[in-house]
Formats: sequence, C-alpha cells, structure tokens
Amino acid sequence: MADGSAAALAQCLLAADPDRASGGVETALLSDPPLVLWTVARAGAAIAPRGVREVAQWLARHALEVLRFDEPGDDEADADPAVVRACADRAAADVETALLAEALARRDEPDTAAEALLLGLLGNPAGWLAGKPTTNAASIERLLPAWLAEAAARPASRYVARAAAMLAGQAADGIEEPLAECRRRAQDARRRWSQPMPGAGRALAALAARLRRLADLEQRFQETLDAEKLAAMAEFAAGAGHEINNPLAVIAGRAQLFLQDETDPERRRGLALINAQAKRVWEMIADMRLFARPPKPSFEPTDLAALVDRLVEELSPEMAQQAVSLARGGAAGPLVVEADPVQIVVALRAMCRNSLEAIGRDGRVAIELDETPGGAEIRVVDDGPGFSDEVRRHLFDPYYSARQAGRGLGLGLSKCWRIVVTNHHGRVDAQSPPGGGSSFTVTLPRTQPRAPSPAETPPL
Repeated sequence: MADGSAAALAQCLLAADPDRASGGVETALLSDPPLVLWTVARAGAAIAPRGVREVAQWLARHALEVLRFDEPGDDEADADPAVVRACADRAAADVETALLAEALARRDEPDTAAEALLLGLLGNPAGWLAGKPTTNAASIERLLPAWLAEAAARPASRYVARAAAMLAGQAADGIEEPLAECRRRAQDARRRWSQPMPGAGRALAALAARLRRLADLEQRFQETLDAEKLAAMAEFAAGAGHEINNPLAVIAGRAQLFLQDETDPERRRGLALINAQAKRVWEMIADMRLFARPPKPSFEPTDLAALVDRLVEELSPEMAQQAVSLARGGAAGPLVVEADPVQIVVALRAMCRNSLEAIGRDGRVAIELDETPGGAEIRVVDDGPGFSDEVRRHLFDPYYSARQAGRGLGLGLSKCWRIVVTNHHGRVDAQSPPGGGSSFTVTLPRTQPRAPSPAETPPL
C-alpha cells in the first residue's frame, strides 16, 4: 500500500471511534486502488458496498483483525523507486478511469455515481496481480467476492467501460467532459501514492502487532472469566436439576391424574396448561444438565469446507422466509481438522440462528472459513443491531435475555461455547463494532491434544 495509506490506517488503529476515523481511510482509498482491491477481497461476503465510503468503514472497523504482517518492521522491498513509480502510474490510471466514470454517471444517473467510482477503482485486478501466482483468471475469480462479479450487470459498470474507452481514444462521448479535471486529480493521486513517508510501513506493522497482543491478552482474561462463570453454572445446573425434577414430577403427575376425571372444559384447560408448563420446565432442566455434562466428542478428520457448505444449504430456506440472505465466503477447498462433525454443526447452526434472531427481517448473514497456521477460523457475520459491552459479558450465559439487542432466549450460544471451548479446545470470540452488526469467530485447532497413555503417565 502507499505510505500515506499506512499512516492513515495507523491513525485509525489509534482512534477511539473507528467510524469517525473512517474519513481518513476513505481519503486514502481514493488514491490507492490496490488497497481497495485487497480490502474487498479480505471482506469477502461480509459487505456488498455501493461506494468507497462503505469499504472504508468496513476497513476502519476491522483493521486490527485484517492488518497482519508476516515480518513486522521490514518494508525494504517496498522502497524500490522503480516499483514505487510503476505502482504510482498504475494507481493514477485506475483513479483517472474511476473519476471519469463517476463524472459520466453523475451527469446521467446521479444515484450510480458513487458505485461507478468504486467499480472504476476495482476495474484492474489482473494489473495489480501481474507477475504473481494468482494472475490467472480462475485464481482472480476465486479471490474476488461474488458481489463484484454481479456488479458487472449493474448500470454503474457501463460508465466504467465508457470511461476506459474514452481514455483509450476508442470512443467519443459527443459532449465535453471534465477530462482535464479527472487527469489533474489522477496526477494528485500519483503524487500522494508515491510520496515517501519513511518508516510508515514499519510503524503500521509494529502498531498492529502490539495492539493485537493487547487484544489477545484482554480476550484471554475474558475467556478465563467466562470459563469459571460457566463452570459454576454447570455445577449448579447438575445439582439443582436433580432436586427440581422430583417436585416437578409430582406436579405433573397430579395434574394428569386430575385431568382423567375432570369434565369441566375450563378446568381441563387449566390442568392441561399445568402439565404443559411442567413439561417445559423439565425440558429446560434437561438442556441445562446437557450443558453441565456435555456428551464426549467423537473426533475424526472433518472437512470444514464441506460441512459449512451443507449448513448453508440447510439454513438458506429458513433465512429466506425472513428475507435474510445467507452467503458463503472464505476458503472453498478442503480444510480438514480433527473434530466431532455433529457437534460442530450444532455450534455453527446455533450461531447462525442467533444472527437470524438478531436481524429479525431484511438483512445479511455470512459464514466465512479461513485456514490459520494452527487450524481454522469460522466467522458468522451479520448486519443486525449488534450488542453493547454489557450484553457481551452475558452472551454465553444460559437463558440470558438480551432481547433489547435483538437476541433470543435459550442455550444456543452457551452450547456453542461449551462445544468449541470445552470439547474442542478452541475459542469463541464475539465482536460488535459501534456502527452495528456482529461477528462471531470460532477458532479450532488442527489436531486435538492427545491424552497420555498409562505407559506414558509418570509415576507419582
């Protein structure tokens, strides 16, 4: 990325409110087409933007998650003047096309101007990937999100094609267009892109790494609190469930006994209600006891990509009934880890239905799968109302009511936490940016820790 973009992202990471910092990120994106391309590829199905501002907002909110550097502190390769000049020239050409497309659209269809600008900045993926292993068309198609391919059929893309043809001298619009202004702004973008800011890349890498370590420490502390809290709840559920079941059985038995001889319709309805509510309490206790003593997982090599694909196929009709789209993003090929496939499906289904309850109607849910050095990450992202820090503290508590945040009641997220953390030695992270929406991330290890055999157990 350009040095100026690195500086803008560093400021964004330091900002207390990412949404307010997104203005600086938007300015950087307008002169940095490869960063726009990288951002939409990284976001995948999580967004389907109609303008650069939405891309900037997503990057500002998720900068700490996505800005990862293999070797923080070493950006010497990026300082080659010939490389910088070539990138600056390509950036200026893309910016010029995008600005002209925006001007053409604003004249004829103002509502499409912002989208024409975005699609113009994204119009040259092969150019930015030239000389890399992913240059072939099939690899580029896998890299880019599905919404970008669909955008080719929208009116805004026609203005991008017209702008490219005009700049290539292959077509004339017949009306004087602000070509000079577009070229002037493109040259400004070239200067901004190539303007050196020594140390900007190193500073951004070091800052992102340090903030991520801090976030990891906070997350581990929170996980420890969650584990101890849920362990205490599990012990309570195991003991209280046994004690409550005995009087509950007496109540239900008496109601059924009286119901056999009762002839008055109103009294029969009352007794039936008593019996039904007693059964409901019994089912809640059964769920709690299951949470307290979850079944032992049966580990086997599990292809998470195939598992997620089946889950998307299963849940799409249910979500469509509430006008909620379910998208699949991330790794498409086989991604095998050691897990209990039945339990993992239960956990992911609970997370998806939690997002559906949060949205209510008209929204988007995305399931994204990515390989990590130690295993895999599965993210469930929605554009619902999100949740506050106070609600975050109780998200995994059994039967916690967060209806003010759009969430339902029950053991869905609690079971998810129990399956992933207790049974699979993984992690569950929940985030909700200030602008709304939520992201739940399940991290699973590639292999499960092996219990020592009796022969390997040291003597006391």
